[in-house]
Amino acid sequence: MPIYFQVVRGLSASKPGVMVLPIAAGLIVSVLSSGYLITLLGYHNPFMILTSLITPVASGLMTTFDVDAELWTLIVFQILLGCGTGIGFQGPQVAVQAILSEKDCQLGISIIQFAQGMGPAVFIAAAQTIFQSRLVSNINKFAEGTDMAALTQQGLTVPAEHPGYRGIVQSYNNAITEAFYLPVGLACASLVGALCIEWSSVKVKRK
Repeated sequence: MPIYFQVVRGLSASKPGVMVLPIAAGLIVSVLSSGYLITLLGYHNPFMILTSLITPVASGLMTTFDVDAELWTLIVFQILLGCGTGIGFQGPQVAVQAILSEKDCQLGISIIQFAQGMGPAVFIAAAQTIFQSRLVSNINKFAEGTDMAALTQQGLTVPAEHPGYRGIVQSYNNAITEAFYLPVGLACASLVGALCIEWSSVKVKRK
């Protein structure tokens, strides 16, 4: 998203950090809300399932971003993604504590934390690879003849007077949105895990 805001929307280097705050805001609010509701209801499963239903939709909507996308859609879709991700974020940790025995609980939490660290490390790199390969392909399509070496040296600032400006911006936009298909697939796959988790109330004391 910062690349989108800086290259496609033409914002300065400092503003993209502000423009992605809706994701953080939605994440914080949903994590706090789901924590309270899990304590109130006793079950974590509905929130994990909600995450697996909302997040693919939000990620899918972000693949529709275009050069001329309206500002409200950028904000609303990011909020939806933050809320969808956050509402079930605590579910796995709660499930471990509610289902596993005291002896296995620490091991279960360790495995979850390992997965939460390893997942981004692997799939952010995969998304970056998709982005780079699609960017080269799109530039050859929309801005044929562009000097990639010179473009790389310019960083994320493409001057409006550049002869292939519109094509380069469109290339970046398409490469970013095409990279978003990876999180869409991963979010859909999370539904399998969410549905397979045992239903166990956190209000029931473990044996």
